[in-house]
Amino acid sequence: MTMTKYLCSVRVSFLLLVCVWAENSKAGRVNLSSFKWKDEEDNKNCSALESETSSLSVMHIQGKCSPFRVPNSTWWRVISESIKGDTQRYRAMMKGGWRAGKSMVNHQEDANIPLASGQAINTGDYIIKLGFGTPAQSFYTVLDTGSDVAWIPCNPCSGCSSEQFEPSKSSTYKYLTCASQQCQSLGVCSNNDNNVNCRRTQGYGDKSKVEELISSETLTVGSQPVEDFVFGCASSASGNIQSSPGLVGFGRDPVSFVSQTATLYDSTFSYCLPSLRSSAFTGSLLLGKGALSAQGMQFTPLLSNARYPSFYYVGLNGISVGGEPVSIPEGTFTFDSSTGGGTIIDSGTVITRLVEPAYNAMRDSFRRQLSNLTPASPTDFFDTCYNKPSGDSMNFPVITLHFDHSLDMSLPMENSLYPGNEDGSVLCLAFALPPDGYGDVLSIFGNYQQQNFRMVHDVPGSRLGIARDNCNGK
Repeated sequence: MTMTKYLCSVRVSFLLLVCVWAENSKAGRVNLSSFKWKDEEDNKNCSALESETSSLSVMHIQGKCSPFRVPNSTWWRVISESIKGDTQRYRAMMKGGWRAGKSMVNHQEDANIPLASGQAINTGDYIIKLGFGTPAQSFYTVLDTGSDVAWIPCNPCSGCSSEQFEPSKSSTYKYLTCASQQCQSLGVCSNNDNNVNCRRTQGYGDKSKVEELISSETLTVGSQPVEDFVFGCASSASGNIQSSPGLVGFGRDPVSFVSQTATLYDSTFSYCLPSLRSSAFTGSLLLGKGALSAQGMQFTPLLSNARYPSFYYVGLNGISVGGEPVSIPEGTFTFDSSTGGGTIIDSGTVITRLVEPAYNAMRDSFRRQLSNLTPASPTDFFDTCYNKPSGDSMNFPVITLHFDHSLDMSLPMENSLYPGNEDGSVLCLAFALPPDGYGDVLSIFGNYQQQNFRMVHDVPGSRLGIARDNCNGK
């Protein structure tokens, strides 16, 4: 079987379980007993998963089958810690210096990669498995639409995880000098001396740092080689980032994965994120024009913001709760290139953050429609929580996000409610405000609200596609 036929057959199998958009945008019926966190009860054979998916294997960085899982930590606590990182990530993204990238589109090869939810400080929440070098050495890396330059730990790497790339064992590894075009585009050198290696320090919002030697190598995506892929070969790591397996940026910069593989995948990709209620569910990443073929796909424009050109902006223009439009002050979601204002979609932020006027109005509408429930104490992250009512199920008001070009995204209840404790006896509205000091600038559409939707990034077509999908167990 040829590679193209194989990838197409995998793609079809991943898209068979397609759901329709929610027909009732007013109220959603919730099975109350299902709102609990599942740790090990999912009967998944991790060794079988590894052998079945081969180099396409990916899993939750803290999930059942992940080699990075922190021992003696419950699934609810893992996700809660990930949400804590949202605040630092938001601040780091607002302070970042991302640059615009121009994608060159030629021919395209589709690739399909399993995808699963994960947690990694504030660098992203999902990991994929890729090969580096010749012969390929396999590494899990964080998939992050909010950053660009890829990096992996390289031997010797002080403070890095035990899994480290061995450049000396690869016949295609090259380090880049300050005179190289790729290094100059990063703006990290003070001179153009050919004998000076291109080095970069990558910092994160929690004060973590990674020292990198900018290099090129053959990257293997499934069975597809990508020659001369530019990445950071990490020589040291400090802070919480030490536990990270590495990162592959899916932003718009010329050095991002999306731009560097444009001739193969047409700068087009989609992901399908599984439910966060189970540590064993996996989803998928699809690369290439095949990502556009999902059934029930609706599109809204992808916007470019000059202040943060690497981010994927979308036109969020309204919200409804229980079928009733929320009264949000005019201009709340205004797209503004001078301030970076607007709404971005991000794979690495867990909970959707809405600018203060929009969040307050949506929250108040949600509260009014649930006035019959008994309020529970707020949590560290959520200010609107309720004690789970008696009975097997009840109706909750459906939250619908309205995007440009009449794309209305009605959220299932598992995307709108967050179990506020480990036994699921408290349910919280799963939205939040931006960190203090950023309440009127940027809204972020997080991955908790994206679960069990296929999210298509069509960069050449400047559009975001959204379709309901069953992403669990992909």
